Amino acid sequence: MISRVFILSTLLSSASAYSLAPVLQGLKAPSSAPLCHKFSARPGVRRGLTPVRAGDQPIPEGFREFQAREKSLDEWFAKLADSRSSIRQMASIKIAEMHDKEGEEQEKAVIQRLFSYLTLEDVHERRAAVQALGMIGQKVLPPLVDMLLATEDRVVRASCSKAIGAVALKNPELLPEFPQLALDGMKKAILDIPDPVTKIATISSLGQIGGGDVAHGYPGCERALDVLIEALEVSDDMGLAAAAVNAVATIGKTNEPFRAKALASLEKLKERAKDIDGFMFVEQMIEGQIEQLNGGGIVGEINKSRSTGQSSAQENLAKQVAAARSSGMIVDASAPPDEDWMSAM
Repeated sequence: MISRVFILSTLLSSASAYSLAPVLQGLKAPSSAPLCHKFSARPGVRRGLTPVRAGDQPIPEGFREFQAREKSLDEWFAKLADSRSSIRQMASIKIAEMHDKEGEEQEKAVIQRLFSYLTLEDVHERRAAVQALGMIGQKVLPPLVDMLLATEDRVVRASCSKAIGAVALKNPELLPEFPQLALDGMKKAILDIPDPVTKIATISSLGQIGGGDVAHGYPGCERALDVLIEALEVSDDMGLAAAAVNAVATIGKTNEPFRAKALASLEKLKERAKDIDGFMFVEQMIEGQIEQLNGGGIVGEINKSRSTGQSSAQENLAKQVAAARSSGMIVDASAPPDEDWMSAM
């Protein structure tokens, strides 16, 4: 009869060093280095946990280059062209943070360089530059207005308008007293430049400035609403009117003190629309927005159902809202500066 001791010793002697490695490793003195867990790379399969030192772990792709040292401005500018949105966003933030660290000369050079990015063909680089300019703040408004009104390139004009909106979005404390220079420039762009891309981008930014960030305690700028109202009163451009109607209504919905003014403007345009050829669609939009501002309509019913707990009715009406939005009857004009609602920008 073969003894159990013999069998066990035979098995141990024939075992590979690899199979015993986890056991031997477990006998080592504990390390003070932090531990993490290494998982199998095979899809759908997870092996047993093997303790490894964190220092032995490979740095995930996309993070390696951010280790060890601070990047220079030139390196961050290069990152504005990165294919990853998170890297472009980080680059915008760092450029805005560093733009004036070395004095006035560097500040001017960085701002000028960002302005040059507004003329690039690559949409991601333009949008990243728009975000950086927005974070730099009020000082970029005068040159943005100059560029908006001087350039013949509609994409550059649209980028300038979006950058003005980004200044408002990134610096909401400016909203109540937003510089009149910027509002006057945007008004001129809407009324004097025939290009629809410029008009819609500018109206969108005015919607941001007028709408504010009420949820965080920042009311909108009433003078931005006034610019939109004036545009509605003098323009027979259906595209401009449709965009401005939604912007005015959005401002009225988000800023209670401005609601009466927004309603009066829409009522006035509704009467004028009856005498303008092709404004039937705009007239229908106005009626829907007036109903919502007065607390009725689909949105009003959803709010009522929320308060009464009628969840099934709410879901039903939510579907109607989605259908209305997809058909263009309900449009939120206050789109973020880098949203994909206009791919040419």
